[in-house]
Amino acid sequence: MTPAKFASRFLLLIIVVVLPIIWQYPKQSKEHVPLAAYESESFKVESHSCLECHVEIVEEFKSAPHARTLASASDYTHWDRFLGKSFQDPSTNLEYRFEQLNSEYFLRCDSANQVTRVDWIFGSGRHAQTPISLTQDSDGKPQLLELAVSWYPENGFGLTLGQTGRDRERVHPLGTFHSGTTSEECFACHSTWLKLDEKHFVSSHIIPNVGCVRCHYDAKNHANRQTQGLPDSLEDLSILDAVEMNRRCGVCHRSPDEIPVQDLTPDNKLLIRFAPVGMSMSQCFIESKGVKCTLCHNPHRLEDRSDAEFAKVCHGCHNQTQFNHAICPKVKTDSNECLSCHMPQVEVQDSLRFTDHWIRVRD
Repeated sequence: MTPAKFASRFLLLIIVVVLPIIWQYPKQSKEHVPLAAYESESFKVESHSCLECHVEIVEEFKSAPHARTLASASDYTHWDRFLGKSFQDPSTNLEYRFEQLNSEYFLRCDSANQVTRVDWIFGSGRHAQTPISLTQDSDGKPQLLELAVSWYPENGFGLTLGQTGRDRERVHPLGTFHSGTTSEECFACHSTWLKLDEKHFVSSHIIPNVGCVRCHYDAKNHANRQTQGLPDSLEDLSILDAVEMNRRCGVCHRSPDEIPVQDLTPDNKLLIRFAPVGMSMSQCFIESKGVKCTLCHNPHRLEDRSDAEFAKVCHGCHNQTQFNHAICPKVKTDSNECLSCHMPQVEVQDSLRFTDHWIRVRD
């Protein structure tokens, strides 16, 4: 293909597919969608508060990855994944090991004569778990040091996502520093509630993990009204349309309006991490009003359905009775192989795979 033809086809993709998707996503306002539930004390609700009336959901939610997104070093229960093991970065030849001293935990890099305390562990462990340290930036805001070594279910230790191929002369040996604002956003998406003190979040006052109130913003008012016998005020999330549901999940999992238009291409592996972005690029999502996150995912529990069960969702539209939907010519109409071709697991780095939610016919 000549450069001119490639450029014209890429421009056509932007005009026909990408721009309509972005236009249907209004820019998010800080007032409407809280990045963290810290705008009001009314958001300070722990999930066990819902237990009295919603026993089954709360108990089931304990198995969900959202219930294990963040743990302080002292509360973390899987230190056996880190202690007594070492790791060498193949790019820098720096060697790392985790160790415990009394009740505290540290990452040590002897080859660079560096050590730092581990303060928090990010991630449910479904894909990875990454230790971090907290310092302060130049404005006095808590600053996150994302440590260079993470734990992966497949192979144990590996470099943290985004820290592969490092130049020893240009990076901090222990990991990557993030600005105070970015650090706050990281905690915001991994916690239920943060306390602000002079507009800085207070790391000692965090309700960790993504609890009920992160999606059900009005939970406290809902509980009060129920106690008083008043009509329910809680928003029914099940009636949200696909675009709004995708936008809600995209507050943390990324929305397409956060990605530069030129980066919205199938070759951009970074997008694979951001399911709402990939989904919004899919013709299934664009042409159907019903393809939304909760059609396949129950946020209240650990996802354990098989590919065959997910394929049934595809067959709901792609079958011989639906004449306006494409039928795959390569497999039987009741095939369970939909995901392996159209939503495969893609490796973004060693030991780390994500499902590509950009549903499409692949070369």
